[in-house]
Amino acid sequence: MLYISKPQYVPRIWGSLKVAGQETPVGEIWWLYHQGGSSSRLTNTSDGSLTTVDNLFSAGKLPGENAYPVLLKTLHTAEKLSVQVHPGIDGGSLRKEETWIVLEAFEGAWMMGGLNDVNMDLFLYLLKQKRAEKVLRRIDLKKGDIYHIPPGTVHALGPGLEILEVQNNCDITYRLYDWCRTGTDGKPRELHIAKGIEAVDWSSGGRPVSAGTEGRVDRHQLNADYRISDIGGTSETDVPGGAILFVSSGSVSIQNNEVDSPLCLISDTDGGKLVLNGAGYLIEPGGN
Repeated sequence: MLYISKPQYVPRIWGSLKVAGQETPVGEIWWLYHQGGSSSRLTNTSDGSLTTVDNLFSAGKLPGENAYPVLLKTLHTAEKLSVQVHPGIDGGSLRKEETWIVLEAFEGAWMMGGLNDVNMDLFLYLLKQKRAEKVLRRIDLKKGDIYHIPPGTVHALGPGLEILEVQNNCDITYRLYDWCRTGTDGKPRELHIAKGIEAVDWSSGGRPVSAGTEGRVDRHQLNADYRISDIGGTSETDVPGGAILFVSSGSVSIQNNEVDSPLCLISDTDGGKLVLNGAGYLIEPGGN
């Protein structure tokens, strides 16, 4: 069975989407999430009934040990994000990796990913001196670029971007550096330098992995706890049990109903079929 997920709009000080009645712009749209008892609301495409990811998971209709294992967002940036790192280089339950697929990019768009030749002591010194960008690698971005951010990768995202972000269902981020800006309360945002430094993968310099171009996923380069497949054209599409389909352009036809993009669907363990007339990404928990 297929379900359409209702997006949740999340304000961020760096966001680019203006929403009526909100002073802070929207920077993230959470298309599919499951955190404790809080989860995406779903509409059954067969009969229009309403449910949630948590309800399906609790009934054994979705995969995962304690929660559905994937979180799907789009990021919409008017300003640069903080310099961050995610935990997980030593394994364990606190593990976060993510994959960025560039859906739209202004000319000159960029990300930062990985450190130049620098040790921990020098990086700490530069953080305190508010000059951390001096040793961050800058990567130019264009529409269709795909980068994987393994745990331990120091990274930041620049302005003028719309990014599809696929990640483990772990929303822990350690903020190392925030460009000396303040939050909505006028105070500097909290940093997590001690935990962040401990999370950095110093063996590799914490560098992102190029995992595709022109919107096509290079499955040989994407080594993650989930599998992403790019799909496109006009064809009947099988959505395997427990998988997500994000439709980035065009539309889908389900039960003779046409639904336009952007759109996120999830299938229960029985799977489902639809007709795609456009392009999107199939995300399956479980890796390659």
